[in-house]
Amino acid sequence: MEKPVSPDKAVKQFFSDTPPAGVGVGNVSEDETAAFIYPNEEKQLLFDIDKIVSVSSYDGKTVYEYGRDYAVKDGKLTLTEGSAIPVMTPELYYSPGEQPLLKVRRPDGSESPCYFNESGTLGRYQIKVTYVHGTGNKFTEPGKGRYERFLQKLKSGKDVTVLFHGDSITYGANASLTHNRAPYGPSFPILFTCALARIYDYGVRFVLPEAEKAYGGPFPEEPKGKKGVITLVNTAVGGWNSQNGVNSLETHILPQIKKYGCDLFVLGYGMNDGKTPPEKTASNCEKIVRGVLSLQKNASITLISTMLPNPDGIGWFANQRVQEPELVKLSEKLNAEGTECDVAKMTSVSKKILKRKKFIDITGNNINHPNDYLSRVYAASLMLTLTGRETVTGEDTP
Repeated sequence: MEKPVSPDKAVKQFFSDTPPAGVGVGNVSEDETAAFIYPNEEKQLLFDIDKIVSVSSYDGKTVYEYGRDYAVKDGKLTLTEGSAIPVMTPELYYSPGEQPLLKVRRPDGSESPCYFNESGTLGRYQIKVTYVHGTGNKFTEPGKGRYERFLQKLKSGKDVTVLFHGDSITYGANASLTHNRAPYGPSFPILFTCALARIYDYGVRFVLPEAEKAYGGPFPEEPKGKKGVITLVNTAVGGWNSQNGVNSLETHILPQIKKYGCDLFVLGYGMNDGKTPPEKTASNCEKIVRGVLSLQKNASITLISTMLPNPDGIGWFANQRVQEPELVKLSEKLNAEGTECDVAKMTSVSKKILKRKKFIDITGNNINHPNDYLSRVYAASLMLTLTGRETVTGEDTP
């Protein structure tokens, strides 16, 4: 088994003092992922390509060559004849994959099984593209900047605890580091926390019981910074919905707060609430947050609206798309009571991405989990929310 890179080394690939460029900051998109189903596709990326910097395999071990393996046509990526870049093929895409869990509606309206796997191997068919683009696609704008109290703790050098809870996405499913596979991309809670640590000169201590089961052991602690330590606690569990979160408050969340404290609580439910009325999902999230505040009254809160699942998936694409406004209402209610709270709008972000890219380009399982690229987008959305920017939600943007 290869030795994985440390989470902090991995995060340095994507973060400086600002979120990664692939979310719309700057004019270079780093390691944006894409997958070809047809050899003659003209692959649309998040932005139109001005200049290719590099194209590699998902694990980074193979570098593809311009002219030999790919070309650029009208701002899109195309394959050359005899290209070494993998093509998934319709025959494989419209097959059950490793487990027959996903059915989709094909372009002609018929139903079909569709490729699915949870073992972290979908990356065999994905590539990473770094490219220069124009900045016409606006993804963020100034937000409300609601985390003055939490950020002041970091600036003053106090030890802090960031506690995550939610479903499999929050747990870290299909991040390559969780599966102990190259390129060892961390889950978004790790990316986000390590980015905070680098910006504010902290070390990181990991408390990740569920993720460590898949990883096969404890994550290495990061070197101590000059100021203090951020303790990252992640109690998310795969397959859970918001009602599971309410039911497990006394067993999974509050005991960790009693042990480690909680300065920032990040709650990410919604994907498995597709058949739950959005008002009920928000009500469950409020019950969880109230439980946290009952122990840690000055905790800051971030609610994450879920990414959209595969839009062609039959039975998966449901109420996820209408949960975000209810979470915004909850956020406003909590702020009015004096609690620092905002929403990281990943529903809006993924909706905008899917106007430009295919779901197979950004997923780790082809149903409802992010790959390493979209995990970075999650982390960037959290960072943007924390530092006072938010996603543009207007219909005139991609």
